[in-house]
Amino acid sequence: MVSTRGPKSRYFEKGEKVLCYEPDPSKAKVLYDSKILGTYETKDKRGRKTIQYKVHFQGWSSSWDRKVSADFVLKDTEENRKLQRDLAEKAQLQLYVFVGQAKIQLTYVRSFSFT
Repeated sequence: MVSTRGPKSRYFEKGEKVLCYEPDPSKAKVLYDSKILGTYETKDKRGRKTIQYKVHFQGWSSSWDRKVSADFVLKDTEENRKLQRDLAEKAQLQLYVFVGQAKIQLTYVRSFSFT
């Protein structure tokens, strides 16, 4: 959960360009160029105030717009752009490893004879 108190608190304005982590935990952890569409105050299970943002991922259809907690959103700074590049490179390397493993598994399956 997101705390809205203290130095970790992040507030973004509607229309602000930001970087947003991929919200789907089953996908690679990358940062997308995004824009804040709206801000929502909600309460967590303990009744504490939390902030969520509706974000639009630049270059994607609005059907991919998502509400995310403030922890997923970063300011668009040079430091965070470097993090974005590093995460993209790491995700690309993981993809190569996965593809390599898939090829090995396919080769392994083809070598079996069921006759």
